[in-house]
Order: sequence, then structure tokens, then C-alpha cells
Amino acid sequence: MALPKVIELMEVCPRDGWQNYPIHISKENKIKYIKKMIDYGAKRIDVTSFVNPKYVPQMDDSAEVVAGTLEYAKKHSCVLDGLTLNTKGVENAIKAGLTDVTFVLSASEEHNLRNSRRTMEESKAAFLKLLENASNLNVTLAMPCIFGSPFGDEIDMKRIRGIIEEAFAYGVKKVGLADTAGISTPAHTRAVLREMKTYLDPDQVSIHIHDTYGYGMANVYVALEEGFTKFDAALCGMGGCPFAPGAKGNVATEDLVHMCHEMGVATGYDLEAVMNVGVEMAEEIDAVPTSSMLHACGYREK
Repeated sequence: MALPKVIELMEVCPRDGWQNYPIHISKENKIKYIKKMIDYGAKRIDVTSFVNPKYVPQMDDSAEVVAGTLEYAKKHSCVLDGLTLNTKGVENAIKAGLTDVTFVLSASEEHNLRNSRRTMEESKAAFLKLLENASNLNVTLAMPCIFGSPFGDEIDMKRIRGIIEEAFAYGVKKVGLADTAGISTPAHTRAVLREMKTYLDPDQVSIHIHDTYGYGMANVYVALEEGFTKFDAALCGMGGCPFAPGAKGNVATEDLVHMCHEMGVATGYDLEAVMNVGVEMAEEIDAVPTSSMLHACGYREK
């Protein structure tokens, strides 16, 4: 299968990468490294989440982080996207100045209850109500656990299709498909993506892959073969879901960029700059990178 010539990457380290990190990262460091991510080529960044800091304390400075990065992002044609779980989160994202938000509705009933403290039907009702008054917003519907639930509950693909088609009827133009627990094998990933292609154009889809069992890059490659061109990745492979036990971070930005460039797939990212920023960030916030590229190129934990 021919691979795409160009893909779009969203850098998700500032939200997905940092949200679960046990050491508090100052807003000054968050702002500094988001700007460095823009400098190394990011044109779309998952900048923060507007959630209750009681449950995700690392995200207690969302509005301030947006205030410190929004103008720089606009100057460099980079879109900042904020994650939300409910109407209040969307309202706070708008107040902060964002025009792009991602609303989370899990494909797993159990994960949705733990993540949003709502059933899937309750989340869907809130989402559709939000869309009625969101004409000035670019809304992405994110569906965690689409490739499998860490809690063992069944993912009803017929139900998922109904939710997505209803969302698109309300004006949503993009859906994010996530292997939140990092449990999908490449064969299963291919099967799910082929099913999604029966009613979705790959251009309407972004792929969000965690690397818990080491399948991450193989799953990305499968998605590339299937014609998908929008991917999420986190600098240094940071991250994990607070509500998916054992989940490792996203595929590392530097690993995904390196693989794509070696195969002639353009990303718009400067790989050397990505790696330099990764080393600098890891040392400053005392993080341990999980990416293969940094370790292959001599990074050693102090």
C-alpha cells in the first residue's frame, strides 16, 4: 500500500503528556515549552484541558497557559486546541480565547463513567446540546477506547457509528479515534479503521495512539497504510490517562517524525529541534523520556 506523502501532527504533550505527571510543572515552563513546540514545527497543539483541577491538578492553570501562548501561536499559524468534558469546560475554553475545542465522549461505558462521571448517553446529550450553540467553534469529537476498553466492556461499533453520524449532522467535521489504553494490536487497529472508513473519510479522522504494550508505532504504520493522515504525538512519549490504569503515554513525537521522514512522509517538523527540546524539557521538569529516538541517540537518565 502506498503511504501518504504528507501528514498532519498535533503535539499533545502539553495536555495529554503533562496531565498525569506527578511533579507540578510551573505555568512559566508550560508556556516556554509550548512556544518551543511551535518553533519546531507544531501547527496544532493540544494545549490544555478545562477540567476540574480536583481530579487533574496539573491542569489548574489552563486559562493562564492559554493567555501566555495564544498570541505566539497565532503569529506562527499554530492552532491551540483545548480538551473539555462538559459545557462548563467549553465555556471556560471560550473565555480563555480558544476557537478550537475537543469534547470527550468515550466509546467505553465504564471509561466514560470514570473519566466524565456520566453515562455515554448523558455525555452525548450534553454534547449535542452544546453543538446547538457552538456555531463559532471548531469542535472535534474525541472517542477514547475506540480500539478496546481496559475494563473489558464491549465496544459497540454500531452504537459508535450512530453517535458519530449524529454529531456530524450537528456540524462536527472531525472525530478523534483513540487507543487510550494502548491495548490494540495492529491487526485489530486495521479492522477498526477499515470499518470506520465505510462511513468516514480518513480526512475527517485523527488518530491518537498510546504505547502501553509497545504496539504504538506499528499501529501508526497501519493507519498510514489505510490512508489516515492526521495523528497525535507527545514529546518524549510523555503521558497516560488518569482513568485508564497502567496506560503509557502517546507515541513519541520524535519517534513518529523520524519514522515518517525515513519513509519519505513529510511532517513539517524539525526532528533535530524536536529532540533538543525533548532533552531540555526532560532535564528541566525531571521527566524520563520513553522515546526510542532519544535513547538511541545517547540520552541517559541522570
